[in-house]
This record gives sequence, structure tokens and C-alpha cells, in this order.
Amino acid sequence: MIASLLAPGECRVWWATPGHRSVETLSAVLSDPELERAARFRRDPDRRRFLTGAWLLRNAAATQLGVRPEDVVVDRSCSDCTRHHGKPYIRMSGRRLHVSVSHSGDRVAVALTGVGALGVDVEAVPSEPVDDLARCALTSHELRALDALPPIERYEAFARVWTRKEAALKATGHGLRVSPGKLEVSGPEEAPELLSWPLEIPPRDIRFVDLDPGDGYVAVVALIAGDQHVHVVESLVAGQPVAAAGPPPLRERVLQAA
Repeated sequence: MIASLLAPGECRVWWATPGHRSVETLSAVLSDPELERAARFRRDPDRRRFLTGAWLLRNAAATQLGVRPEDVVVDRSCSDCTRHHGKPYIRMSGRRLHVSVSHSGDRVAVALTGVGALGVDVEAVPSEPVDDLARCALTSHELRALDALPPIERYEAFARVWTRKEAALKATGHGLRVSPGKLEVSGPEEAPELLSWPLEIPPRDIRFVDLDPGDGYVAVVALIAGDQHVHVVESLVAGQPVAAAGPPPLRERVLQAA
């Protein structure tokens, strides 16, 4: 299932789809707050994505910590309210473990590392114009870079810029409490890089690695790693079914050793 132990200096990203386990199987290892949050989703696809991400996080963390998935202590406390929808933290003694979860469409990603705080983000490429969202989320320079592209290329380009911003803000724990329009990142056709933002962490300390979620999706992981060497690996969850009309299987691969 989740057989891989993290090596020193490694960040591993596991992928699954929302339909790869039954709701009963996914729910069996979750905490009461997680189940209560799942119950608040009105749409079944949203509920399944959350359940899959929570299940995958617990199983991946359990392998690293040598405990049962249901015994992993996951803290999702929100700094602004009493609901459990904040950045997940593993609250257990022993090995230091940083985690992040993301899901969109039929992709669910969980990233783990011992190197430092991280954020992972996956997004389905939009199928319709995103002009209004782009004006809110992008800087004037980023908007000009987007407008310079042929219209057919702008949807994926916007998704690439958006995932970089959201992954960086997830790494710090701020999330969208900081407006994405206050971050400047590299252009969609350039290597991912954080150029400026209003936080005290130097932008150069944020390291990005593009992921490969398959056709129709873009994804990136952001690590607050400074000058540390990071080895990023993607894995497909063992036992993941590959439906005839579903996404192509992801092969384990080394993305970066920097």
C-alpha cells in the first residue's frame, strides 16, 4: 500500500484517485473531526476527495512513524476559528514529519518530508475563461505574461502560476489568508520560482519542483528548504486501479536531486 520509507533529504509525493477505495475503507481510520468535516460536504465528489486525502495522509505518515493509520495524530486546527480545516500537522513525538494535501478533479496528492515545511497543490486545467480570477490572483506583470500567450495556452498557463502561489502559501500555513495577488512568481513557461511576497521568509528559501499529475492537470510542490539538498520522488499508491477511461498510471520517478 504505502511501502516507501523516506530517505534523509527526501520529499515524496503519493498520488491516488478518489474512487480507489470504498467510503467505508477510507472512513475506518479517520478521526471524529475528520469525519465531521467530511459530512459537511454537500457533493459526493468533494467528500470522496477529502476522505481519500485524509486516508492517504494517515497511511503515508503511519509508515514513516511505525504506527497504525488510525493512531496518527493529525492536527488541522484553524487559527481563525474552531473548525478543523487548517494546514495539517502531525502531532507525534519522534521523527519530524512535514505534510501537505491537495486534490482536484480525480487527482489526490499527499506530500511528506523531514526536510522542512512544504505545500503541494494540484489543479485541473480550467476549461473556460478565468479572466475574473486572474485579475484578482495575478500581478500586473503576470497578467501581461498571460495575455502575451495564444488564448488556447492561457488556461494551463494560469493554472501553473496559481499552483505555485497556492503551494508556497500552503507551505507557510497562511493559505489564501494572504492574497495570491501579493505574490510574484516566474512566468508559466519558466522554471518555477518565487520572486517576491509580503512575508518575512526570503523568497529564495522557497524551492519548487513541478510534478506530473497527468494530462489535464498541473501540480507543484513548494518546500521551505533554504540551501538544503532535496530529493523529490513521486509514487502511485499500490493497489490503485486504472480504469479504462481514467487517468494514466503514474510511474515512480526521481524529479530532482538538487
